[in-house]
Amino acid sequence: MKHEVTIPGFDAAGTISQLGSDVVGQRVNQRVWVWEAALGCWDGAAAEYVRVPASRAMLLPDSASMQLGASLGVPAFTAAHALRLGNTHPGDVVLITGGGGAVGNAAVALAKFMGCHVLATARSQEQQEDARLAGADHVVAPVAEEIARKIAEVTNGQGVQHMVDVDLGGHLEHAWSYVAENGSIASYGSASNPKPILDWAKYMYRNISIHGVAIFEVPEEDKLAAAKLVQQALEQKFFVERIAKTFPLEETGFAHDYQETGRPRGKVIVQVS
Repeated sequence: MKHEVTIPGFDAAGTISQLGSDVVGQRVNQRVWVWEAALGCWDGAAAEYVRVPASRAMLLPDSASMQLGASLGVPAFTAAHALRLGNTHPGDVVLITGGGGAVGNAAVALAKFMGCHVLATARSQEQQEDARLAGADHVVAPVAEEIARKIAEVTNGQGVQHMVDVDLGGHLEHAWSYVAENGSIASYGSASNPKPILDWAKYMYRNISIHGVAIFEVPEEDKLAAAKLVQQALEQKFFVERIAKTFPLEETGFAHDYQETGRPRGKVIVQVS
């Protein structure tokens, strides 16, 4: 029985070696970062060469390392789409839970690029430091009382305009009180409680909208808008490089094990020698 070989990996960075026959422009030898390399196909990024649509290969500025470029992709796109769902404007106060994680940290950087005032939560001292390095104006522990107190202080009791959330089930009981009237929540996870109960009246009477974020399923137009936002922030050096560990290509399996069991501080990179 014949088995197909699946090459994993959505995100990458490298140099363009060849163009398709329908690609316009002089892009050979251009440094790029790549997103959605494996979506809908078998040739993912964990290889010496990967084939992607031209729209998925973004110019990597000279100021950015290959490691930083390879660590953008899914986390940065998730963060960008979550912020765009809030119709975020300069001057808005944004709450970002999990500011030390991959998506949360990218959301902090992007929100600052967008001119927002950022309040982030993070558990450990290291994660809190990472949230601050990404640009967070305030960082608190993920404790409801502390979050509420800081929001009341920063917003004069009005609440934040938008919340980017890592764990809806863990925050749904109190999140209605964090967000201002006519504000919004965009959540990309609910690990602590996959089936949370919503006290709808508290959200409905504050006119708070709740959005789910699954970046692979959003319309192409929104993906390209997220790519543009990430690219602009990258060119203006808003992203902080956070690399936990680098593995050679032949140890990709060990890299996955490390990601799943090691709770890395930063991204795990697989590098082609």
